[in-house]
Amino acid sequence: MRLYIGPCGLGLGHITRCDAIAREFSNENVDVLFSSYLDALDYLKRSGFTYFSAIPLSFRTREDGTIDPKMTMSQNGVTVGLWDFIRQLIGEVRQISAFEPDVVISDTRISTLIAAFILRKPRILILNQYSVQMPKDDGKHRMADRPMLFAAKIIWRYISAMLELAWGVSDLIIVPDLKAPYTISRYNLAIPPGIRRKVRLVGPLTPSRYGTPNGARHAGKARPLVFACVSGPATDRKYLVNKLTDILKEFPRDYELILSCGDPNGSFGEKTIGKLAVHEWMTEQSYWRTFERADVIVSRAGHETIMKAISEGKPLVLIPPPNHTEQANNAKRAEELGVAVVLDQSRLDARELAEAISKSLKDNRENAQRLRGTLGSESGIGAVVEAVSELVAAR
Repeated sequence: MRLYIGPCGLGLGHITRCDAIAREFSNENVDVLFSSYLDALDYLKRSGFTYFSAIPLSFRTREDGTIDPKMTMSQNGVTVGLWDFIRQLIGEVRQISAFEPDVVISDTRISTLIAAFILRKPRILILNQYSVQMPKDDGKHRMADRPMLFAAKIIWRYISAMLELAWGVSDLIIVPDLKAPYTISRYNLAIPPGIRRKVRLVGPLTPSRYGTPNGARHAGKARPLVFACVSGPATDRKYLVNKLTDILKEFPRDYELILSCGDPNGSFGEKTIGKLAVHEWMTEQSYWRTFERADVIVSRAGHETIMKAISEGKPLVLIPPPNHTEQANNAKRAEELGVAVVLDQSRLDARELAEAISKSLKDNRENAQRLRGTLGSESGIGAVVEAVSELVAAR
């Protein structure tokens, strides 16, 4: 069997869950071809999988990780953005035609999904955000900038409507999330009634790698382990890494402190900065062992990281990027479920972070363990394998 996987290339959340799926299929001697760009492409270069480099598509961001609609419009423009998408779509059609997969999996990639639809290939969509909302922007703008920002809002609404229509051409929609009432992406899943029959909530696609009993993980530990794992697009990632490094290197000695910079181009190995152990890039095994040992996770509010924490029963301190609607909604929901403390990036300092970590360890640990218990024995990856088998059998 042949499997074609096209994850969104922004950040590492999409590619890491697709990596877990691909490795499951590799154990069954399935031929897998990836297609992606930007951060995910850097990840794939280290993965050992066969991949195709797609035309990159991205938003423009400010230094602090804030999505900048004006910069996106002025540098990309409607014409350039549309042409890049068409080029990416043409590339997907060519690759899928040449590879002749039995099933195509798109992780939040419109071009992969549409190309599979054009070529009449069975297609699975993985996503945790059906309704793509305009980034919030409460800042004051010059009068000269307002027409461009108004145009950006109109274009965004049009693109959002087209995206929601395009998602519907999938044969099956996999949402790697918990079933109601515990769904983390609840506020991002405004799915039309006619599409809901295609949707399956399957739980996280990143199950525990080692299955160490939770009580045994912390035996003999003198200090709580704070694991700060940063991910996201490069500009956003760099800003938070620098901010956390400055804060954590002088943090109280009450904690063991580890920072993963999430840089797929970074070097392996640990370096010490003050009281902080820093890893530019961690092997999968090292990352998961650290995640399992951790007492609290500090991160952005990406869906995949939150689901990893839930799968391990870890309380969280979440720092969503400014005006990032999807992550703000994820953080809000995690806070409502009692598994996270949410911090405003603009107020992030040593005192705020120390208080948030202490509060999360005290108030959120039990809820995180309870939410982990709702997962049961079913595997999200197993559900994807079953879905692929169903589509192949139905051909």
